[in-house]
Formats: sequence, structure tokens, C-alpha cells
Amino acid sequence: MGTIDVKPLNTQWVKQLALALGFSRCGVARAKPLAEARQRFELALADGCHADMRFLERDVAKRFDPGELLPDCKSVVVVLYNYIIEEHPASEHYRTARYTWVEDYHRALAERIECLADKIIPTEAHYRITVDSSCISEKNWAVEAGVGCFGKNGLVHNEDGSFFVMGTILTDCAADFYDSFRNSDCGECRLCQDKCPARALETPFRVDARRCFAYHTVENKNPDNETLVSSPLVFGCDVCQEVCPKNKKISPPLTNVLKSSLFLRLQNQEMEDLTEEDFKHYFGNTSIARRKYQRFHRAIEVKKQTIKNKEST
Repeated sequence: MGTIDVKPLNTQWVKQLALALGFSRCGVARAKPLAEARQRFELALADGCHADMRFLERDVAKRFDPGELLPDCKSVVVVLYNYIIEEHPASEHYRTARYTWVEDYHRALAERIECLADKIIPTEAHYRITVDSSCISEKNWAVEAGVGCFGKNGLVHNEDGSFFVMGTILTDCAADFYDSFRNSDCGECRLCQDKCPARALETPFRVDARRCFAYHTVENKNPDNETLVSSPLVFGCDVCQEVCPKNKKISPPLTNVLKSSLFLRLQNQEMEDLTEEDFKHYFGNTSIARRKYQRFHRAIEVKKQTIKNKEST
């Protein structure tokens, strides 16, 4: 793939199209190796903060150098989507992270990003899209593209909060303007660190997965019962986001790209009586589906027993 001579992307036009497609924010970063971000990542790996997620040890160079994923990559377009919805789960005992309250975002966002790419990338140019679908560090590129900054909870936030999913377009087409890296604006605030129920944020801007309830209820294939009892949610954990001042005045996006999940209507008893067939019906189109019925049901059973024990004392 050689050097191409095409008209550069009009960054302002790219952003306008992204917003029209329902994305909350869009930025364009100049493609380059992110040496400092890679160094921070490798230090976290060396300290064991990734628990048993060994896949994070692979293809480290590709995470921070888009040229490793798309030869001659010149630009990285980053889009964010705010997944907050008006509807809330009917079950107060068996809550899940907010991103599961909408349909699995991977396919829905990929279709929107593909639509954006079709409109902005010249036919002579090459591109590649990602939505959690490659090893690229999308959060670091979101910061590079100026659509948000890193919070001390390791997540990206901006004036609209932090309840976002994101994706990228890598292209060998240059842009007429590049956005700037955005520094953290957390200041002295450490609410996420102090309120984390697992004490997984003792080092600011780094999550220790060995402690994090989100890791144990999503990625860990066999968490112990004590962890499941202690976790505030049966899937994921939103505590560090819920307490963040940036999320105090958030509102649902005007354009609803993602549909609300069917399981939100389930009451406590219905969650407890969930069969494998029910799981496929109510959770099949959500991010929870990848966890499979047996693991999800076990988390509910452990939590149910804890609730009964408390009610009997």
C-alpha cells in the first residue's frame, strides 16, 4: 500500500456528519506511535494489573501505533456515543452496568461508523474501523482526538460525563485539521478512588483488575462467592462513574442509536427464576450474552442467598 495523493479530510465536515448519525462527539487525531501511553500500559502489565487477561500482553505495539494495523495510516477518527437512556431496570436486587441496558453496541455502532466512513473516506484511500474489535487502545485515541480526557478511574470523560462507548476509523487519508490531546481535568477530586468498593483505583488513572468488580463479574470465568457477594452489581460495576461529578447532569442523547434491552422489564422474582431459554430471549442481544447463562445465573443465585440471609437476621 503506497502513498496516495487525495484531497484531505475536511475535519469540520466529518464532525458534522458524525453528529448527524447520532454520535455524541467526534475528533480527528494525527496518526503516530503513542510512546508515553504504551509505557504506562507496559508498566501496568508488569505490575500484574491485568489479572489473568493474558490477551492484553499480545500485540502491544499495535495498541499504540495505528500504522501497525493500517499501513501508512495518517489519521484516526474517533466517535463517542452516550448510551444513557430514560428507562431503568425493574429489578433493584440484580442490577447490571448501564451499558448493558441497551443492545450490544458492537454491531450497531459498527454499522454507523461504516456509514460514516463511506461518506468521508475517498474511494482512492484505505480505511479500517474498530469498535472493541481489535487491539487498538480506543480510549487513548479518544484522548488524542480531544473528545475527552482520562479520569482517575481509568475511563474517558468530558462535559457530557463518561457513559460512552466508542469506535475509530483508521485511514491513510490525511486531514486538513487535527484535534489536540486533552489533559485530565480531575484536579484534586478523588471521589472515584475513595468510593470504589473494591479499592481498585488506589493508583490514579490505573485500574487494578485483580480487585475490580467489573473484571470479576464480566471477565473472570470463576469468581469466588465472596467476590460475587461483595459486588454491588451482578454484571459490571458503575460505582466510579455514578459518583463522578461529570455524570451528575447527564441526559439521554436526542438521537437514540441503540435500543433499550428487553431484560429491563424483569422483576426480582423473574430474574431469580430465569431459565436458559429466558436468558437467550431477554439477554441475547446485550453485552451480557457473552458471559453465558450459567455464569450469570450463578451470580444471581449467590446474591439471592445473601439477600435471604440478611432478611432472616
